[in-house]
Amino acid sequence: MDRMGSLTARQIKAARALVDWSQDDLAAASGLSVATVRKLELGHISPRGKTTQMLRQAFENNGLEFIEPGGVRHKPEDITIYQGREGAKAFFDDVYQSSKKRRGEIVQVWPSTGQFSEVIGDYKTFHYERMKAITDVIAVKSIITEGDASQAAPYCECRWISKHYVDSVPFYVYDDKYAIILTKSDPSPKIVVFQSHVIAEAFRHQFYSMWEKATPLNRVEKMETPSKRKR
Repeated sequence: MDRMGSLTARQIKAARALVDWSQDDLAAASGLSVATVRKLELGHISPRGKTTQMLRQAFENNGLEFIEPGGVRHKPEDITIYQGREGAKAFFDDVYQSSKKRRGEIVQVWPSTGQFSEVIGDYKTFHYERMKAITDVIAVKSIITEGDASQAAPYCECRWISKHYVDSVPFYVYDDKYAIILTKSDPSPKIVVFQSHVIAEAFRHQFYSMWEKATPLNRVEKMETPSKRKR
């Protein structure tokens, strides 16, 4: 089904049942009124344009996908492995494409900004520019523990945290995907991506437990270097 195709009353009710939502829950998640949700499910009105987009976004953000003919299901879980320099480029292409399409939020943890630069290589400038171009539809939060803040991605909201809270393996959460990045593999890097709403949400929660402990800073381009921070 076309992503922007209309949804039926049966699909909306079935999708709501799959995520165990009340009509109030769907209204809150989609930004629609409860009265509108009721009318849609009774078939008194049909979702069109922006209403369809709002409904799809709410359900897809919670691990569902709409399929032909007139169905809905939990997204299949899958594992993708990217290896070497070309694999890293393909991974960051997926980060960009998924973020541009689904909008929402990316969260990531890096032991150092230098490690990020090592993984992305000469693709960094290109990737930075295209991610900066979609900051109106995505939010990117990054936790790092060491390195020069000026090297961090300029489109990120960045915080610093003690090394005691961070494992040596970086991780990304974007869309319904959780990625771990291995920099000591052969070939390097090796990026393992799990497409699973459940896993992605679990690591989002882990990220935010760390985020609350981290030191809040301004946007990266305004940050001071670690040597100038108060201790």
